[in-house]
Formats: sequence, structure tokens, C-alpha cells
Amino acid sequence: MTVSKFINELLLIVKNNPEVGNYECIYGADDEGNSYHKVIYSPAVMKAESLDSHYIEVKEAVKPAEGNALCIN
Repeated sequence: MTVSKFINELLLIVKNNPEVGNYECIYGADDEGNSYHKVIYSPAVMKAESLDSHYIEVKEAVKPAEGNALCIN
């Protein structure tokens, strides 16, 4: 999913349900929904490899023009 698609999905949710704008953000720790945690970090631009595989290798946090992924936690 691209950042723009993610933002548009969030905007649509909040437009239709304004109260959601005040909800805490959480994320699933795995694909099976075995645990959830609160999002505690601001998004960061990263340089990542293997974006097409299940396990993504992140090289480093970088300047926006040098990255290819946005880490949301």
C-alpha cells in the first residue's frame, strides 16, 4: 500500500466517523492478529530492500528523497 492510499483511507474513515480522529493508533504485531500494540513513534522514511518479500530488510533511516518506504512504527 502506498502512503497516499493509506492517507486517503484514513481521511475517508475520519470523514465518515469524525470521532475516530481522537482514537489511539495500534498495530498488529503479526499477520495472525496474535497481539496488538500502541503506535509510539512518529513515521520515519527508510531505505528498505526486499519490499516484495514477507520479510523486509531495512538498511537505515534516511532523508525523504533517499528513501523508498515509510515506517509507521
